[in-house]
Amino acid sequence: MKTTLPDLESEEKIEHTPKTLRDYYILMCKSSSKYFNFLAKEDVKVTEELKEALKFLNTGLKPHEVIIFSRLMLIISFLFFAIINIIFSIVASPSIILITIGITIPFFIAYWITDYPKTEAKLERINALSKAPTTLTQLVIFLKQNPNLEKAIEFISNYSSGKIVEDFKKALWKCLMGHKVNLKKQILKIADKWGKYLSELKRSIYLIVASIAEKDEIKRNQTLDRAIAISLEGIVNKVKEYTNQLYLPTLFLFSFGTVLPLVIISLLPILAFLGKEFSSPLQMFALLIASLFGIYFYSNKILSKRPPSFASIEITNVKNPKPGHLMLKFGKKEFQVPMIPYLLLLFILIGFPGILFVLSKITYVPTSISNILKGFNTLSLIWAFGIVIVVHSYGTSWFKKEARDKVEEVEKEIVDGLYQLASRISEGRSPEETIKFIGESMPHTKFGEIMKKTYEILRSRHTTLEDAFFNEEYGSLIHEDSKNLKIVIRIFLNSLKKGVTNCAHTLFTISNHYDELHKTENKLKATLKNSLSMMRTTASIFAPIVTGLVITLQQLIQTGIESAKQKLTNIGYEYFSLSFLRTPRLSSELLQLIAGIYMILLAYLLIRYVSLIEYGKDEVMLKYEIWKNIPIALFIFTFTLIMSKLMLGV
Repeated sequence: MKTTLPDLESEEKIEHTPKTLRDYYILMCKSSSKYFNFLAKEDVKVTEELKEALKFLNTGLKPHEVIIFSRLMLIISFLFFAIINIIFSIVASPSIILITIGITIPFFIAYWITDYPKTEAKLERINALSKAPTTLTQLVIFLKQNPNLEKAIEFISNYSSGKIVEDFKKALWKCLMGHKVNLKKQILKIADKWGKYLSELKRSIYLIVASIAEKDEIKRNQTLDRAIAISLEGIVNKVKEYTNQLYLPTLFLFSFGTVLPLVIISLLPILAFLGKEFSSPLQMFALLIASLFGIYFYSNKILSKRPPSFASIEITNVKNPKPGHLMLKFGKKEFQVPMIPYLLLLFILIGFPGILFVLSKITYVPTSISNILKGFNTLSLIWAFGIVIVVHSYGTSWFKKEARDKVEEVEKEIVDGLYQLASRISEGRSPEETIKFIGESMPHTKFGEIMKKTYEILRSRHTTLEDAFFNEEYGSLIHEDSKNLKIVIRIFLNSLKKGVTNCAHTLFTISNHYDELHKTENKLKATLKNSLSMMRTTASIFAPIVTGLVITLQQLIQTGIESAKQKLTNIGYEYFSLSFLRTPRLSSELLQLIAGIYMILLAYLLIRYVSLIEYGKDEVMLKYEIWKNIPIALFIFTFTLIMSKLMLGV
């Protein structure tokens, strides 16, 4: 095998063009440090966790730059809320809610800025550890062919990816560059490093290293199998333990996020009736936003304890839209549109009746038009807000989701496909004849299509198997995203060099190991299924139902209060002479708008929570869950609102 030195320099490069939240975070930290460096010195005391997180993420940031940005935003947010409180005090009266929020939210913001790298590092470690079973399986498969640790690490360094693979790559690089280091000791250091987060991974790597010294092939293979079994069993046990511990935190999260703020909303008329004037729109909105901050931070705390499962599928061979554009699809037609103008236009078109209704409350509108608009009130604005989020998520992810589904399909077929290959080769058929047979016997599968295409390339171009699969111009796998498929085909081609018998044995081994991986993955999904289905149902169905009912309930209470006021007036009590009776400031239409937007943001946070538990840090699946579930939430919310008003006569 050709030895290729890992390219370590490229790993240190940092992309400066902001594309993701992390890129913008780095940019803001750098800019704050450049212009406000007096807010913190370079030797400012920070936690070791923050230092390790920044180093692990390879952001290029220094701890004091994060502290400067955090302190700057603390000052800016304090000033912002101070101005709001001053204006509100002049226009109305001092508000306990706004003052409390104005004090606490700046500290939340400052805390988030310093906590963001720590949370990202935890999620990245989870993602890295999720790739460990596949990486170790590939390492073990190669070692069963050739018990040479250096060659095995070189192989996975060239064809696999992830933080653990990068560590293996660096260890190999040191050895190949003439440093006086022992590769086995370097690998054991890697085991110790990652063993802090998953002890079973450490045990597995130790067994893999120990297997190299085993001269008996049967015992060596048993040791390697044991290494894989330990890592898989460890992950399954961790996930089961985590799932059992999820119940109370999730119950608290969903109760606090779904029920408590909305119950407070429904009680506002009563509080106003007793002289507690909390029902102004600004205070209401601030209260709900504060609760969303709490939900976000608490969900992150739960997610940071999530154990590794299996790595998300990485997509590279996909046509992305131009920067700042959405890619939309209607039928078979695809087209790109400028993101901000299109979403703004979409919001205006959908929310136009609601916009007119809001304007009718500000300026004079003829009575006839006003009566027509009253039927629409602010519901169209809620739909406009939700649909904009859905279209953005869809327009930036559907094409990746389609590519992801194809990769997932072919990887499910690897086990059966390789077993077929192994069976035919063990019968004495040539590789070319076997590839032709697989293409014909698995016609409606992605794996079969690839084999058929490979055989057609072999027949038409009279080329080698290597080129038929991997030639940069016409290879059958050149546009495939499945790294697992490419790696097993590489192993298949390498094993052919050692004879047909060795090749068949290797393919059976690969098939068995990947079968174990898939069984373990299915076991993990089954473990999480019940908890996640309830969470997803709460986010898209229960939360919208509760929100719709609370709006109607609040209006019912408010109507009752108005009726009580009228009866008091009729029996001789002047309403305004009673200081403890106040009229709530919050109109039913504005309450509906605020609660509806809160419902959408709440659904977004809960869907994010469920997605990160199930798929890990997989942006494609997160956006897929959003554009699949938020329309359901909008429909349920609207249906509940209309039916509850009809039934209660509000």
